[in-house]
Amino acid sequence: MRRKILILSWVAAALLLALRLVHLRADFTSMHWLSQEGAQFTDEGFYTSAALHRFTSLPVYIPGGWNPGVFMPIWPLLVGAVFHFAGVSVVAARALAVVCTWITAVLAYAVTRQHRSQRFAACTALLFATNALGFFYSRLAILEPAFCLFLLLALWMAGKVRANGYALAAGVGLIFVILTLTKTTGPFVLPAILYPLWANNRTDRRAAGRLLATALGIIVLLLGCAKIIWARHYAVDAQIILGMNPLWQLEHALPRLARFFFRGTWIDPVLFPLALLCAIAALAQMRFLWRDTLFVTAVLWETGYAAFIVFHYDGPPRYFVPLIVPTIWLSLIFLEALWQQQKRWAKALAALVVASAVGNIACTLHYLAHPRYTFFETCASIRRTVEADASVPRLLIGRGAEEISLVSGGLPAIDSDGAMPLAEKIATYHIGWLVQWSRYTPQRMRSAQQQFDLVRQAEYPVFSPEKMAVLRLYRILPVR
Repeated sequence: MRRKILILSWVAAALLLALRLVHLRADFTSMHWLSQEGAQFTDEGFYTSAALHRFTSLPVYIPGGWNPGVFMPIWPLLVGAVFHFAGVSVVAARALAVVCTWITAVLAYAVTRQHRSQRFAACTALLFATNALGFFYSRLAILEPAFCLFLLLALWMAGKVRANGYALAAGVGLIFVILTLTKTTGPFVLPAILYPLWANNRTDRRAAGRLLATALGIIVLLLGCAKIIWARHYAVDAQIILGMNPLWQLEHALPRLARFFFRGTWIDPVLFPLALLCAIAALAQMRFLWRDTLFVTAVLWETGYAAFIVFHYDGPPRYFVPLIVPTIWLSLIFLEALWQQQKRWAKALAALVVASAVGNIACTLHYLAHPRYTFFETCASIRRTVEADASVPRLLIGRGAEEISLVSGGLPAIDSDGAMPLAEKIATYHIGWLVQWSRYTPQRMRSAQQQFDLVRQAEYPVFSPEKMAVLRLYRILPVR
């Protein structure tokens, strides 16, 4: 019977994960709190831009432009490899993100099996597959799916390191470097990655220390080389993309921390409170949990990434995607421990978890049953308009222009952000078209209007017009 249940849970997880490939061109969901997300009209283009430029006859690096691929090259390299075989396509890029989440589910199971039963690991994979937050963001070509994959790969490798396993420890360091070059938030989860390596070898502390030193040595060496390259050749880009004001970041840290505990329910309204209860119980009565490697790893992961969200700024919903797996672990650990002490309460909470999972599935199915394609149709229309007019250069600029390029299948485009003023960028790169959301009127656009005539060509209501207003397309002409 148990074997049949395990098989059914894996089949259910596989089916739910497969649903992520359905309607990949559809608009991102506009439901309640997810409607505030901006990644669906900017971030896919931001982080695939280097690959897009490579396949649209533009320089991979745009001097004075917005060049995140310099500091986070792994995702554009992966997308570029897919584009090489499949051509520039939003479906290809998003399918790659979906495949990353499939591998993440398998790795989540594998890491869990290093510390827990097969049933516990199967529950982890199933809850991961049902999660609505993970579903929606696995369908965007953003950094989080690949980031989670490499993070769990590093954890799995760290869990396998034993005495004299220096090659594997070096591999952990290498995967961490790849993780950090995928998304620069990697250092916030380094303690979580290194903890299993130490915990599994702590009976011989000298050996554990040498293994940690091996992993850290690889990390310092490779990231140190990257830091030198960035400082010598890309200092201006680093200031724009990586620069932070620590005093400003810390000024409102406490209110942001309070909001983090509320926004954590974006992960799941039941699992996140249970994860918090698990941490509180470990500090109060269930102190034996601190001897549990999986528990401590999950706490370090959750705490480290929470620190990033609080320090950076009030993170949008996508920032909580990497917290799905540790939240599931802590929730299940709490239910498992409670089952031994208060079975009645454990059953009630388990029922809530099941109800929440059913709610997540219902949310997913409702979205898939009512797909909308306003943004895809808008991007296709913009490309047709640009290509039909030979009187101006067929190059698009604007915040989100590279997203339009991705969704439309490879229209030459560059982002308006970067070190170079917009007017200078238009003149330098001979740009003929500009896109702008109507609710934003940035200062750099006003400066461009002083040197060029921006002739409104079209307006497109996309996503939820009452929230985003409309997307406007301008033709750029010299001032007469």
